[in-house]
Amino acid sequence: MKSTKQQPYICIFISMSDIKKFIWIDFIASTFIYYALKIPSHSLIAATAGSMVAPIIIRQSIIIRGRLKSYAA
Repeated sequence: MKSTKQQPYICIFISMSDIKKFIWIDFIASTFIYYALKIPSHSLIAATAGSMVAPIIIRQSIIIRGRLKSYAA
């Protein structure tokens, strides 16, 4: 008879506020920044690069702002 070993599993829960934040930053803000750079400059490369870099900068600023807020309190 073969013994069965129970394998551990990982369960990750993601809060709805994190999902909303992801959608706002990555989809809506990126699209807005893309068109904000594309329309006046007519440069596809600048618009694409800006829409890729901007969400990273936005996320980092949220993290830094949270750290600064915790130091002030």
